[in-house]
Amino acid sequence: MSDPGNVAELLIDGQRILPALLADLRAAQRNIHIAVFLFFRDPVVEEIADVLVERARAGVKVRVLLNIEKIAMGDPFSTGEKRMMRQDPNVAYDPLDVRPLCERLRAAGVEVLDTNIDYDHVIEGLDPRLSSLAAQIRDAIDVDDLHVDHRKIIVVDGKVAYCGGANLGAQYLYHRAFDPAIDCRVEARAWRHAGDPEPWWKWHDSFTRFEGPIAAELELEFHARFILDGGADYQPEPALEGALRRDGFAIGPARVYRNVPDAAANEVLALYLERIAAAERSIFIENPYLYHPTVVDALCAAARPHVRVTLVVPARRHNDNQFGQDAQEFYYARYLQAGIEVWEYEHHFNHIKMAVFDERYSIHGSTNLNFRSLEYDKDFELVVLVDDESFARSILEHGRDVDLSHAKRISDRDVHGPTWRALCRRRRNPWTLAMLWRRQL
Repeated sequence: MSDPGNVAELLIDGQRILPALLADLRAAQRNIHIAVFLFFRDPVVEEIADVLVERARAGVKVRVLLNIEKIAMGDPFSTGEKRMMRQDPNVAYDPLDVRPLCERLRAAGVEVLDTNIDYDHVIEGLDPRLSSLAAQIRDAIDVDDLHVDHRKIIVVDGKVAYCGGANLGAQYLYHRAFDPAIDCRVEARAWRHAGDPEPWWKWHDSFTRFEGPIAAELELEFHARFILDGGADYQPEPALEGALRRDGFAIGPARVYRNVPDAAANEVLALYLERIAAAERSIFIENPYLYHPTVVDALCAAARPHVRVTLVVPARRHNDNQFGQDAQEFYYARYLQAGIEVWEYEHHFNHIKMAVFDERYSIHGSTNLNFRSLEYDKDFELVVLVDDESFARSILEHGRDVDLSHAKRISDRDVHGPTWRALCRRRRNPWTLAMLWRRQL
């Protein structure tokens, strides 16, 4: 656990995330470190890149980790980025080709590394801890391209840090809020016809902004990955004095939990199972891919008359992964039988990954509750556990309670009724079964 003195602020949706992030980046004095899975080239990211270029030219050390190959596969990841940018009259380039963006950043002095690496490569001169970690990763990984660094970490001057579910792209970060009562594509068409500068469909997502000792812990996570990716080693510096205080909660203890494809058990899975089993009053989980059977078993066992379990997942129409949606809908009947509330967020894709237990413990980070995130040998993941009642209750008020007002509660008829959708919820797609069997979903 980190020392006391942390401040946390939950930023829900792009119109809150982007202005805060830009302000922190512009205020950087010594270093900016960004490790984000998908880092598209679109108007929003170009705005962020403008700041990175300016800060780098001003002498700030800027380091960026991204996955060039996986970004180029953006539509197979079903982000909709390429289709969305075709609707923007101001974009006449391929937003999935980030090589020009990387060249622009490097020309300004930014260190940009591709996280689509050769895990078999032995890096000389590592300290013993990183050498051991690298060896364990080599032993665990058979096919390099099956593993991605799915974490989203941004650290500024070692004192301000972001982690959460959002990538860097126009569907995640924006200036103009979406209307949760309007279908995202209907809304985007209206904006496009009106000549709005953001004619995109937007996602429901979040970042949590931290200040204090927990930022230094997230900085160490970035440092380890940067070196493993072949970056020049550097000495993480103490945080600068005079943190950039924003509205937020002075929180209690906070701790980083991680998953790395190594010989160790998955820390994030163990954390979820521990907090689910220990819950005495309530469990709230919001996640776009909630179908790891171990988590499902734990939730059903935890659901008792005095423990309210509430799950918020995407509606099928807006989920970017129909196989993942199929996998999680299969468990609806079991959830309902156990007395668990299941809600589908409507109109916009819900990409938030968040959990609150007993109005005290909250989890923030990039982890999906699926096989890729929760197996020991798949993706790199990271979450922060916060132990603070005031912060947890604020999340429930501004997250859960707001989202339930824009969600449909799943009923017995939705699962057991005679409709085609009910039938689909009772049966899995054969392709889904194949991917689950291979634990690639």
